[in-house]
Amino acid sequence: MRSTTISLVTGGAYATAASLVFSITAAETIFLYPNMFRDVPESLALSDEFMTVVDIGAVMRPMGGVMTLCAVIAIVVALWTRHARGWLAASLVSLVSGQFLLSILYQWPRASILGERDRHTVEEIDRAVTEFLVGHGFRIAASLATAVLAIVAVFSIYRARVLAEARAGS
Repeated sequence: MRSTTISLVTGGAYATAASLVFSITAAETIFLYPNMFRDVPESLALSDEFMTVVDIGAVMRPMGGVMTLCAVIAIVVALWTRHARGWLAASLVSLVSGQFLLSILYQWPRASILGERDRHTVEEIDRAVTEFLVGHGFRIAASLATAVLAIVAVFSIYRARVLAEARAGS
């Protein structure tokens, strides 16, 4: 019973963080991206002016760090308690490959082109926007997969707890 409590708490914290990151990413896509990319490069300059106090990275990088920390703790606990290891591992793979590595290796180079508009032609900027948005679509899918797999892991742990309580009560 105690091991499922620890697993539920750590897995639940990770599932909550993953769901929050997915929700923020989806909201960012719905509310900010149409304005940011509607009339490149002018809309990018306007977006830079709008985001002078807090930009997307100022929020998402720390959230990603918190989510990754929660994932690592949940995985360590899952290895110790043997609950939902596969689901949590799959979620961590989705997190690392589809959000972390995709962002660093694919998104950030394109974002740097968008941030250094005076060094690039309009065609290069348009291509960078298109590539960035394609990559962002994959990042949203990975974020959704990460959250869903983490939630399935929590349900798996909860199921194990309910079955253990039923066996103990019999």
